Amino acid sequence: MAQRLVRRICKKCGQPATLTDAEMRALGLEPSDLVGAKIMKGKGCPECNNTGYRGRMGIFEIFVLDDEVRRLVYEKVSSTVIKRRAREMGMRTLREDGVT
Repeated sequence: MAQRLVRRICKKCGQPATLTDAEMRALGLEPSDLVGAKIMKGKGCPECNNTGYRGRMGIFEIFVLDDEVRRLVYEKVSSTVIKRRAREMGMRTLREDGVT
């Protein structure tokens, strides 16, 4: 399990926004990854001390081991193979959880 605390956009001053190409590259996203996504940016207001953020929330990455993964670990296969198996089992990465 991996977890991170991320800032929440202030609900009082949050406004719809679009990501620039540079921001999408930095996040490793494609336009197709954002279909149906609601992108917001905080403008800043007295409620959030003009930061655009108010509060925090957790994002998580959880990988539950099954017998096949235990076998892969025991056989010392590459982390790429293990990550591929985790994705096949439905694991969402921190980035994916953060985007949703």
